[in-house]
Amino acid sequence: MFKPTLKKKTSINIIPMIDVIFFLLVFFMLFTSFRTNPQGIEMQLPKAVTVTEQASENFVVEINQEGQFFHNGENMELTKIVNLAQGNNEKNQLVVIISADKKTRYEYVVTLMDGLRQAGIYKLALAAEKEES
Repeated sequence: MFKPTLKKKTSINIIPMIDVIFFLLVFFMLFTSFRTNPQGIEMQLPKAVTVTEQASENFVVEINQEGQFFHNGENMELTKIVNLAQGNNEKNQLVVIISADKKTRYEYVVTLMDGLRQAGIYKLALAAEKEES
């Protein structure tokens, strides 16, 4: 008989949307604040005052504190790294940069250097961070 004259208005509830936006904002703030090595290997290099910048096209070998060897972020055996370096050593101009964690045992660094020298690679450099004086 009587029709209701008041219609309930439909509305969009924006509270869940604000929650999602806030979550995304926090996620991206946290995600961009994490610093990692370009290869993804966490290294704490020793510090030295006389550090000089090296060219980025050099052959970089990284050693973590457990004695694992890495090249371009890939975990490799020592013999494979030595063979790769030997293949890249054109006209004996290859410079191998050894980037070892400051807690790495000296034995691992010497083993790598010995393997590279046996392959005919004599231009070796040790990586370090520049110490503020």
